[in-house]
Amino acid sequence: MANIEDLRTQLIELTSSLGKAQKQVARLMLENFEAVAYMTASELAERAGVHTATAIRLAQRLGYEGYPQLQRAIRSTLSNYPRFLQSLETDHRSDSGTAITETVFAHARRNLEQLSRSVSLEDLEKAADTLASAREVLVFGIGVVAPVVEYLGSSLRLLGIRTSTPRDFICAAQQLALLSRGDVLVVIDFHRYYRAIPEVASAAARKRVEVIALTDSEVSPLVSTSDLALFVPSDSPAPRTSLLPALAMVEALLSLAARVGQERARDSMRLIDDSYTDLHVFVDT
Repeated sequence: MANIEDLRTQLIELTSSLGKAQKQVARLMLENFEAVAYMTASELAERAGVHTATAIRLAQRLGYEGYPQLQRAIRSTLSNYPRFLQSLETDHRSDSGTAITETVFAHARRNLEQLSRSVSLEDLEKAADTLASAREVLVFGIGVVAPVVEYLGSSLRLLGIRTSTPRDFICAAQQLALLSRGDVLVVIDFHRYYRAIPEVASAAARKRVEVIALTDSEVSPLVSTSDLALFVPSDSPAPRTSLLPALAMVEALLSLAARVGQERARDSMRLIDDSYTDLHVFVDT
């Protein structure tokens, strides 16, 4: 496991031998190592005003095979809880409620802007096509991502796509046993990653079930076990992972899937709306 202070010391010692471009990247890293854990090499390079290759070469100068390996090493040291507690004791000691709220909202805007710049429309459309043509979909994620799982699952059902959302590892194993080629598994997880999620994804792949991952980085363990990975930023100044970018990605995915299966979605929503009416689901206003 990497030690941030050792990395910091190593980077400082290297600085004098670095070229101008690599020094710009090094300066950004020294200012906020934690940000590196959540930025791609291209995003780090863009902020430093250099080429992506410069960030990759600096990672190699630090002794890593490439940028993903450096990022993985930094992530292994991070936990949101200590960082949040430290910020309570330092950054926000004299901040007003308004200042703290503005900081959180500004961070959310940056996450959405980053998502807008980095999202692959080709991958998003491919994922939507895969879901729209699936015989059955299983959406699995536990812990903090549960609201995203439920939102995606219930919305796919609204579009007329048979979808289940197992609540835990045992339920996922039971439902996965019934899937086969032509079905789709969507797995959702962010740093710090649960062991159960890639295990379910690997089992699905062995059954020739197509796997779509919604995760936060190319160093996520879900990348190697999925057929298609969609990436969203998840860093947050709050004590938990930010779900806002993931929900935005899911909304885009659902909109594209509805367009692909437009007639089925229309019929399904009408039937469900009739069912709501018959069962008096909503309060009359």
